[in-house]
Amino acid sequence: MTVPTLSDCQALFTQYQVPGTVRVHCQTVHKVAVFLAEKLVTQGYPLDLQIVRPFSLLHDFMKAVVLERLDGPPYNYIPTPEEVQKHQQLRQQYAGKSETYVAYLILKENYPEFAHLFLELDELTRNPAALVREETKFIHYVDWRVLGNKVVPLKERMKYIYKRYGTWIRRNKIDWPATKREQQQYEKKIFKQLSFMPEELGKQVLL
Repeated sequence: MTVPTLSDCQALFTQYQVPGTVRVHCQTVHKVAVFLAEKLVTQGYPLDLQIVRPFSLLHDFMKAVVLERLDGPPYNYIPTPEEVQKHQQLRQQYAGKSETYVAYLILKENYPEFAHLFLELDELTRNPAALVREETKFIHYVDWRVLGNKVVPLKERMKYIYKRYGTWIRRNKIDWPATKREQQQYEKKIFKQLSFMPEELGKQVLL
C-alpha cells in the first residue's frame, strides 16, 4: 500500500487550508495513535504503523466540509481569511458529502488503497458491525478518545458526540447503543494487551 509521508500530510493541510482547530485535533489524535500503536505492536497486536501514522494525521482533515462555521462555540477560534475562503469553496464543492468520503475523493488518485480506508471509516461511522481493517477500527477508537486536543474518557466523548450529533444519528437511523457497545468492547480488547488502564491514557502519552 502506498501511503502519504508525514510531509505529504502537512502539504495537504496547507493546500486545503485546514482550520487551526481541526489541525490541532488531527495532530493530537496522531500523537495518541502512534503512542498507543507502538505499545500494542510490541505486544504482537496486528497494526501496521506505516498506515497508522498518516491515517491518524489525516483522519479528519476534511472536517470543514461538514462545519457550518469555523468560529464561535464550541471552537472559539478566529479563522484566517484563507481558511474561510477555502471552507466556503469546499462546502459548495462537496455539499452533502461526509468528511471521510471527501477525503477518499481527494486521496484516491495518488493513494488508492490508503484512500479506501476512509471509505471504511465512513462505513464504520454508520455501521458498527462493518468489516474493516484493524487500522480503521483503531483510528476510529482513538478519535473517540480525543476531544479537541485533550484525551478524555470514552464515556465523556460518547456523551459529547450524542449531544452534538444526536439529530444526525437519529435521522440516519444509526444504532447508537450498538455503536457505543462496539467502542467499549474494542477498548477492553486492546487494553488487555497493555500495562495501564484506559483512563490513564492521557497521562501515559505525556510521560
